[in-house]
Amino acid sequence: MMKKLYVILFFCSLFQLDAAAQSFTVTGIVISEGGDPLPGVSVTVKNKQQGVITDLEGRYRLENVPPDDILVFSFVGFKTQEIPLESRTSINVTMEEDRAQLDQVVVVGYGTQRKVNLTGSVGSVDGETLTRRPVTNPVSMLQGQVPGLRVVQNSGEPGNEGLSVQIRGRGTFSDAGSDPLVLIDGVQGSLSDLNPNDIENISVLKDAASASIYGSRAANGVILVTTKKGKEGGFNLEYTGNFAIHQPTKMLDLITNSAEYMELWNEAKVNTGINNGLYTQEQIDLYRNATDRVQYPNADWVDIVFNPAPTQTHNLSFSGGRNGTHYHASVGYVDQEGVMKGFDYKKYNARFNLSSQINDMITFGANVSAMKGDAVRPRQGAVDVFISTLSQAPTYMPTLPDGSGRYSYKAYDFESNNKNIVAIIENEVFRSTTEYGMNVQGWTNVNLLKNLDWYTKAAIVGDFSQWDDWRPGVPLYNYHTGEFSTDLDVGGRGLIVENNQNIYTNVYTYLDYAATIGADHNISAMVGYSTEENNYEFLNGYRRDFFNDQLRELNAGGPAVQNSSGAEVEWALRSFFGRLNYNFKERYLLEVNLRYDGTSRLHPDTRWGAFPSVSAAWRLTEEPFMKNSGPGWLNDFKIRGSYGELGNQNIGNYPYQSLLSLTGNYPFDNANLSSGAAQIALANQDITWETTKVLDFGLDITVLKGLSATIDWYKKKTTDILRISQVTAIVGLDAPTINDGAMENTGVEVNLAYRNQVNAGAMKGFSYGVGLYLDRFRNKLVEFGEREIGGTTLKEEGRPWDTFYMLEWTGIFQTEEEIASAPKQYNDDTQPGDLRFRDQNGDNVVNDDDRITMDGQYPNFEYALNFDARWKGFDLSFFFQGVEGRKIFVNNWGALPFVQGSPPTEAWRDRWTPENPSSTMPKIYWGFNSPAKISRSSSFYLQDATYLRLKNITLGYTLPVSLTERFKVSRLRLFLSGDNLLTITDYPGLDPERGGSGSFVNYPQNKIFSMGLSVQF
Repeated sequence: MMKKLYVILFFCSLFQLDAAAQSFTVTGIVISEGGDPLPGVSVTVKNKQQGVITDLEGRYRLENVPPDDILVFSFVGFKTQEIPLESRTSINVTMEEDRAQLDQVVVVGYGTQRKVNLTGSVGSVDGETLTRRPVTNPVSMLQGQVPGLRVVQNSGEPGNEGLSVQIRGRGTFSDAGSDPLVLIDGVQGSLSDLNPNDIENISVLKDAASASIYGSRAANGVILVTTKKGKEGGFNLEYTGNFAIHQPTKMLDLITNSAEYMELWNEAKVNTGINNGLYTQEQIDLYRNATDRVQYPNADWVDIVFNPAPTQTHNLSFSGGRNGTHYHASVGYVDQEGVMKGFDYKKYNARFNLSSQINDMITFGANVSAMKGDAVRPRQGAVDVFISTLSQAPTYMPTLPDGSGRYSYKAYDFESNNKNIVAIIENEVFRSTTEYGMNVQGWTNVNLLKNLDWYTKAAIVGDFSQWDDWRPGVPLYNYHTGEFSTDLDVGGRGLIVENNQNIYTNVYTYLDYAATIGADHNISAMVGYSTEENNYEFLNGYRRDFFNDQLRELNAGGPAVQNSSGAEVEWALRSFFGRLNYNFKERYLLEVNLRYDGTSRLHPDTRWGAFPSVSAAWRLTEEPFMKNSGPGWLNDFKIRGSYGELGNQNIGNYPYQSLLSLTGNYPFDNANLSSGAAQIALANQDITWETTKVLDFGLDITVLKGLSATIDWYKKKTTDILRISQVTAIVGLDAPTINDGAMENTGVEVNLAYRNQVNAGAMKGFSYGVGLYLDRFRNKLVEFGEREIGGTTLKEEGRPWDTFYMLEWTGIFQTEEEIASAPKQYNDDTQPGDLRFRDQNGDNVVNDDDRITMDGQYPNFEYALNFDARWKGFDLSFFFQGVEGRKIFVNNWGALPFVQGSPPTEAWRDRWTPENPSSTMPKIYWGFNSPAKISRSSSFYLQDATYLRLKNITLGYTLPVSLTERFKVSRLRLFLSGDNLLTITDYPGLDPERGGSGSFVNYPQNKIFSMGLSVQF
């Protein structure tokens, strides 16, 4: 009973409001050592929930303060001061810079380091910078923030942006992939699941020296996310929210005039040699001269399906701390509708971080987060929805013109099309997914000795999801006659329900020792152990026949046609790790790391691997001769170098074992069917670790107390790549996994930054910062084996992975004479208006032997420009991001006319005809029936995806404290923001920022207009 009472009294003390018989109003001004006013300084009453923030002139005003209280003045970069009130009504304060605090602290593996003492290549970005953009996925916010970190957003689909993340290029061609390891507060997790407002900072470990402490999981780099924690002081409440309108950055300009479409249809069919299924002149005239545009429409299906969509985000957080116990809690909500009908996503986040110092020896804490996501999308996905939208003639609308609401199939039976996507959406032929995520961590830190700490963390991460796929029967009718035509293509009727769960557990513990020997030698050492286990399982069920469309549960379906499936897989990892740091007078720096990993995915004889690294740095500006007689403008100059080895074991769960797979049902007893099993793939017990070796040299320079530069050169080589062996199918079984192949990436990263403040004149108090980075890397396939040729790419030693490989398009044939004098183009019936390809080998015949390699699979370089400024309560920031020299191969829908009836783009108005001998657009052909001479892979479809984009611009205003304090508000900021507002590019498709080559269409990127506010109490 007494223990419960103590707990109640403890929490009550956190929110206690003291009363005093007598109180004062205290005013004053806070300035820097140079005499400049300091806005934004926190002025609080010690141990109480009472405080304000200084205004733009550094002034503050505190009311109802007891005469014997203590005022606490705190500001980032300055030493905190505690000043007894002693019945005074006016206190002016001069803040003293805290040089140690001004040295940025960077989160690294299992700890933190001062940035000036880093010997590896580490990039970092704070949460405030990330949340300037009004996007809902934290991964998108990392674009253009860290050199060497490449983030490509393939889609604007709500909750499924198709984001790919690579650190320093593609590291391997194995199934292990090139995704970096993401750790949230030290434990593996999903960055996309986070509430962006919970992020304190993010560190990116790019070289082996900084990442090798994570061993076999760090071959593709590591992203460390630190979430916000509570701070000593009173209770703080903050709300941030914004409302945004999303619309596509660009849409296709299609020919949707029905009469023009019908004439082009006829022309394309005749050019293709098809003389049936043509529109009659009477039919064309009905649309050209129509007065009833319901019966004879010019339907723009893209305009019907795509519309501006709203998004709203809300976040509420509270934090504080007292007497060694600190807390931070938050809840977040996102509601995002899709610009493409049928897409919707809602996300709910909650987090609670707690730390408490029990005594001088023991501190414990917990980090608990939960996420729920509700996603609705048509079952075939975004690309299919877009394709189905395009694949409709403008000659009919989604529903019949009689107003019955029945869904249309075609206007004329000979027309080609895909599924009626409006019928799909309105009949909820959706895949509805509900996902839950949790990340529960508990930790303790025990100060065993003066310089020795023992840290332990245990965590469980759970990801759970359920999706159901509903496919009802929907009749379709002829648009003009109203007669039944067919049923809507839903991919087979019925209901599928699937449950997935993934449970990951991690326990790690380490001893951390740090000491200074004498005045010059600084030593730190860390040694630890980690164990990880992962279990995944799923269960799937299906029934076909349902009495009606309202009961959408498996039990409501008939048992005549049904099936089920399920599986479970697991893996485990054990690790020992250690680190040793030494620096002499912060002048000469040395770091050594070692991780020893054992994985269940490899045979017991080969499952253990060691991954060492070493790095060193020399701070030239700490040399006595530089301090005494060096140039005054050079503030810091550090040379560093590192080498290390990393591993990769993400290759499936049982690659070395001879597994049996179910192969069908067999009547073993001549009476009943039983499942049969057989080995379908060869096994290889000798496979071992895929290893990545990284060499890095860098410079860190600061001049003029505001201009900094970081330059890195690196070489990353992956060997013993875990891949499927290149064997002939005559073996009879699938090929085994082997260690074979090598890939290399070399690159240069340059990061420049400048920050300054105007301290005199009309712009006094104006502060600004600008940053620029350039990132260039080159990929090379060093060892591969026999070259492999795909449809448009080549895998060959000495070249970049998946180098473009195709015919070179040189123009358009204009005359029969030109065709006769040119090399024979395959065995084509070449005619004026057809594409012309170059004869590369000079044998006077163009065929597959004339395909050549082409650059553009990887960009020449990427770059970004950041700017931010503050003055008199206003703040402005903008961010440009660009890619130079990348190319994308795109074809089919949107590129080739009349694929499944899709209207041509307006560019085909300039097609080649005898009356218009175009040199840019060839003769028009008809869809998938087009001859190979127009559809075969060539540079005609290889598009320049170079772009420069204004990723974000934000303008904000913070109201004066003198105004907001009347409403007990310590800070109120209003802002307007825009995302993807401007794109400079020659790319003819939807958006040049996409994951890679393929279909011309994809869910479009979003242009975002946003407004919001942030309130602190």
